[in-house]
Amino acid sequence: MKTNFLFTLLTGLLLFTACSEKPATTYTINGTIPNNSLDGQMIYIYNRDGKSNIDSTNVTGNTFTFTGKMDTPAYCQITASREYYVNFILENGTINLDLSKPVSPSGSPLNDEFARFFAAQDSMSDLIDSKRQELMKQTEDKEERMKLQKDFFQQEWKPAYLAMLDGFFNKNLNNPIGIRALHHMDGYLSPDQVKAKITQLSEPMRNTPDMQDMIQRFEAIEKTAEGKPFVDFTIETEDGSKVSLSDYVGKGKYTLVDFWASWCGPCRAETPVLAEVYNQYKAKGLEVLGVAVWDDQENTKKAIEELKITWPQILNAGETPTKLYGINGIPHIILFGPDGTIVARDLRGDGLKAKVKEVIETK
Repeated sequence: MKTNFLFTLLTGLLLFTACSEKPATTYTINGTIPNNSLDGQMIYIYNRDGKSNIDSTNVTGNTFTFTGKMDTPAYCQITASREYYVNFILENGTINLDLSKPVSPSGSPLNDEFARFFAAQDSMSDLIDSKRQELMKQTEDKEERMKLQKDFFQQEWKPAYLAMLDGFFNKNLNNPIGIRALHHMDGYLSPDQVKAKITQLSEPMRNTPDMQDMIQRFEAIEKTAEGKPFVDFTIETEDGSKVSLSDYVGKGKYTLVDFWASWCGPCRAETPVLAEVYNQYKAKGLEVLGVAVWDDQENTKKAIEELKITWPQILNAGETPTKLYGINGIPHIILFGPDGTIVARDLRGDGLKAKVKEVIETK
């Protein structure tokens, strides 16, 4: 299965052929919505790289049309409602969009390629789902099943997935599809590997706000790597006073700082782990601090009550801490030393327990 699938997938990546016709100088978007419920509503093209609306039109019945000119292709989205939206590449040419099919743009060369990219992603998801179902039938032993699934992921699925992404990346260095492929690789490659790939992108793609944000994130990671001193931040509280990370970190004790949010399932799942190590080692000088990011303050307060969290919290921190520490996913738990030095980053589960045990019991 592995060899045939990978051969088929990688061969498919090479089938894209450039259009030999004269390049279009303007774009025309022909769009449809499944029904007339949005008749007369204004919709917008949102540039997801530039984070701004760049065009608008009104829905007529169940159709809409955009016309204009685009100097550089951009990764965009049109959202008509919670149910109806589509992601596509805005480039000059004729683009066909169906808002009931969010990942099926067509018409122009890059949108045909983008649809192939989405289809390849779906194929990879189907592959791992199929393997999961196969293992469910193969063994009832949960521990054995998890080991087999992990082995499949590491030895077969991950290499095939990265090969697929790398194929799209290498073919699309001068357009947003290359950037999307790189974003997906980001979670599987080291920062140095991702930075090396950024240099391969064309200059216009490297200079998009999206890529500049990624570059800044890697710079932040380097500044807050293990062994570096902590970077302070200050958040204004509900009553107008201010609270800083330095109010808790660098005060002579080891401190676990949990960057989390109420809506984040994995964050909530780490709460019992934090409670366990806090109760076990607080008498020996361990402190725990929660920093609520990307969250509504009232929702955070509700979650604190639901989860019975007893350690102090910095609420409503927004994206300030995550930008300073280069965090693009939560939970992200950092262990700081007594002097504020960063001891370890991105701790979870048993790894978190082992690291705290190591530093507390050997100090």
